[in-house]
Amino acid sequence: MTRDEIKDKVTEFLTRSMRSKELGENENIMELGLVHSLFMIQLIMFIEKNFHIEIDDEDLDLEQIGTVRDIVSLIERNQQSGVSL
Repeated sequence: MTRDEIKDKVTEFLTRSMRSKELGENENIMELGLVHSLFMIQLIMFIEKNFHIEIDDEDLDLEQIGTVRDIVSLIERNQQSGVSL
């Protein structure tokens, strides 16, 4: 899957979950106040299921998954490391 395909899939999930809020690649979803702890669990589950990777506890730092760009980078790192479900 290309970086753009990953980005599109992540952006689609986030905008659908936020009910039509337009979201730029570098907008911090935490700072926008659009995310709560339950949503973060849903986001991690979405990532693991759709990209067939397992997110390590150390990757759950909110600063590492604050923007679409951060999430895409996290997915790419995990896919490259070969850690998959």
